[in-house]
Amino acid sequence: MTPQPSHPMIHRRSRWRAPLLLALTVVTGGSLIAATNGSASEHAPGAYFRPGNLLVSGSVYEPADIKAGVTVLPPGCVSGCGVANSDGAYPQVWNNDLADASFGITSPAFLDQITPSGRLVSTVQIPDGSRRGSRPGGDHLVTSFSSKSELALNLSANGRDVTFMGYLAQPDALDVSNSNTPGVVDPTNPVTGAYYRLAAQVDQQGRFRFTETNAYSGNNGRAAILNNSDGANALYTAGNAGNGGNPQPSGVIIGTGAQIMTPRDEPERAQQPGTPTPVGSFNVTGNNLATGLPWAPATDGLRNITGRVNRDGTVTIWAVTSTVSGNGDQGADPNKLVAVTDNPATVTPPAESFTTVRAAGFGEVLRGVSFTPGTEINSR
Repeated sequence: MTPQPSHPMIHRRSRWRAPLLLALTVVTGGSLIAATNGSASEHAPGAYFRPGNLLVSGSVYEPADIKAGVTVLPPGCVSGCGVANSDGAYPQVWNNDLADASFGITSPAFLDQITPSGRLVSTVQIPDGSRRGSRPGGDHLVTSFSSKSELALNLSANGRDVTFMGYLAQPDALDVSNSNTPGVVDPTNPVTGAYYRLAAQVDQQGRFRFTETNAYSGNNGRAAILNNSDGANALYTAGNAGNGGNPQPSGVIIGTGAQIMTPRDEPERAQQPGTPTPVGSFNVTGNNLATGLPWAPATDGLRNITGRVNRDGTVTIWAVTSTVSGNGDQGADPNKLVAVTDNPATVTPPAESFTTVRAAGFGEVLRGVSFTPGTEINSR
């Protein structure tokens, strides 16, 4: 597959139809790098991402075609079905979780390049399969807007690529995050659709590659990391699986947790992924009138951490906040990118400083954070 350049799809969020970002997720098993003497402005000729900057992943919510009292949920349901209680407008749309436990809506994703202090350098729209989001028939990826565990970013082993995960689907599709994969079908899953999960790579020039997988049937892929150093060429991914009855089919069981796969060069339409290959597994088991709880979100923890050892000996990490609120789906709450700087030499009292780098606006969420491709990753 010829890597797809992203530059024709560079957009500022203010130009998007409904600027709603996804929650910022920190890299699973976050990486810590040493600060180098190179500045963020020093980069390879033709490079789009500048070494030393940060990448932040997110998503834009676009109102789905849902009619309260009319739309049957889950899509394709023939028995024991529910009916939408809210239309596609944000944020009331997430109250449909009460009618459909598998409820979710796919949305376009983007990568913001920012300086470590939070200044926006550029925004790249990830090809999403829509007429405005990618060329017709081209490779593409979407995320599930309210799935806070998605779009974690990881710098590759040689520092030249960043990886993440999503779905081979179109924007505004319902319940994709709980769908089967085409090669691992659970007949007890109430969601009837089937969609491949995707591991995505983007290099310093902003070129994308996508690898399809049948892993994570019934749930979502959450993070991927590329081992491309010392002659290696393997993707390691993490996620969850299963959305049906017990016992789960064997394909669902082996397709959860940590997976290994070979990055593909073919376009998505030419790929034919087989049985997932596991490395290991795990299982994760005013007021909103629908929930009776306050709409206003509160910080509940940190996700997807990346960091560096600064030249003065202090350590800085960047992370995306998780939230709690009265929202029908708390993963759709606006959240924050924060930075924490600590001096390890000072034990008592604690020497941390905690600052907000970016805050998502109404209808926005932040998901992942990583250093840009090309950033030196040699530790001290």
